[in-house]
Amino acid sequence: MLKVSSILIGVSDLNKARPFFENVFGMKFDEFRPPFASATLGDIEFNIEENASYRSPDWSKLYIGGRKQVSFQSDDLDSFLKQASSFGAKIMKEAEMKPWGWKEAIIADPDGNEFIIEQEV
Repeated sequence: MLKVSSILIGVSDLNKARPFFENVFGMKFDEFRPPFASATLGDIEFNIEENASYRSPDWSKLYIGGRKQVSFQSDDLDSFLKQASSFGAKIMKEAEMKPWGWKEAIIADPDGNEFIIEQEV
């Protein structure tokens, strides 16, 4: 049987990224040893990592910035977006209804990592 072990998010500076992930997403950091950190949201583990000398030369291009392949669900998307903005999230795409009956927005962290935030309507 397989299960998701963790989701990787690349950042340029863990010390600067930590407050964003704690305040915006409510993640709890279990381990924090730059260039590596481990945080949880519910029972999902996120590895939030910096580039390091042992990584491949193009690691930062692949893992820092751009749309991440993970979506987050909120019970109140509009309130979430206001709160996220107050903690430094950039609203990349305002909330809009999707044909499948969900409202969806896109935010970015200070490193340009983009996340889909959605609400079932």
